[in-house]
Amino acid sequence: MAGIVEEKKITITKGPRLNALGAQEKPSGLDMHDILKALKEKDRSQQKDAGGDRSVRRKKIKLDELLMFTDQLAVLLEAGVPLLSALAILTDQTQNPRLREIIADIQHIINGGGTLTSALSLYPETFTDFYVAMVRAAEKSGHMVEVLTMISVYLKKESDTAKKLKSAIAYPRFVGIFFMVLLVGILLFLVPSFKKTFESLGSELPGPTLLLLNFSQFIVDHLVIESIILGTFTASLMHLKKTLLGKMIFDKLRLKTPFFGDLTIKTSLSRFCRTLAISLKSSVPIVTALEIAKDTAENLYIRTAITNVQQGVLGGAMLHVCLATERIFPTMVVKMIATGEESGALEKMLNNIADMYDTEIDAKIAGLSSVIEPILMVGLGIIALVVIIALYLPIFNIGNLNF
Repeated sequence: MAGIVEEKKITITKGPRLNALGAQEKPSGLDMHDILKALKEKDRSQQKDAGGDRSVRRKKIKLDELLMFTDQLAVLLEAGVPLLSALAILTDQTQNPRLREIIADIQHIINGGGTLTSALSLYPETFTDFYVAMVRAAEKSGHMVEVLTMISVYLKKESDTAKKLKSAIAYPRFVGIFFMVLLVGILLFLVPSFKKTFESLGSELPGPTLLLLNFSQFIVDHLVIESIILGTFTASLMHLKKTLLGKMIFDKLRLKTPFFGDLTIKTSLSRFCRTLAISLKSSVPIVTALEIAKDTAENLYIRTAITNVQQGVLGGAMLHVCLATERIFPTMVVKMIATGEESGALEKMLNNIADMYDTEIDAKIAGLSSVIEPILMVGLGIIALVVIIALYLPIFNIGNLNF
């Protein structure tokens, strides 16, 4: 750890200091109103720049980059580096232009008298409500390093799970897309060439062959209309997913989908318990902690269940009693949380539940390829077999007749 800090030494020279906006700092600090006004003027000026600069503004911060920022900030603060100096170091070494710009703005806000919490809250697309609430609790309790370390561990688990899931579905997705492109190519180019051959033979064609030839001809004749319909359908689907009704429909289907529905529930429960445990350990009130945990749930129905639990706790009920009224929370989870509340070890119990679900999620993701690949191969094999038989059946019939 010491080695890391030694590599990140900076040299401070005398002279006029330039703030994050590129202007010389005044001897007296700026208030938050001046800082926010300056940042807005900066955004407007950058929006007038070339398209390349605008692309930097739109660039999303990756989870791994946020994890590295959080981890390195915790290391620097633990080593005794002041917050402003730590942010200056991270600004210099960050490769992502957008993240470097955000860190510089945060440094400027704090230098002008603002808090780290107020600075982070200006970038909700990068720092979630969970992240900001944890930092706010850390500023109040004075345990910034410990809280940043907990956030770093949480982000690492999220990153590892996302990478494992992406890796598990990468090969089946590639095979599926490749076969669909190949099938379209066969229908558009190969089947029509067979049709000319069959017409030259002048013999009666079998039913499966006629069906395939007619289907191919229909696709070729109406290719433009089909492309328009497909494009319209895709655009409508994407628009629907952005609406409340669409999100309700897709979230409901996701919970009902075999394998992925169970994976969604377990992932959400793991996040819920982990976030709640970290929040409570950071001295965040239970109602606020539930609000933060709710924001980590991507599924609308799970968010609604957590909202109902939050309302029950706000009314004075015990957490496990409120959880028991929602079907999304298994009986085992409710009983474990009840035990944690009764024994005064709720944080530890929540972490145990999250660890248990993380283990199940890892095992489920590891077996994902073994589940999808056989189904995919069998389905694609059947389609390929039907196409091959339909194309070569007339040739077999002609060979039998000649014989």
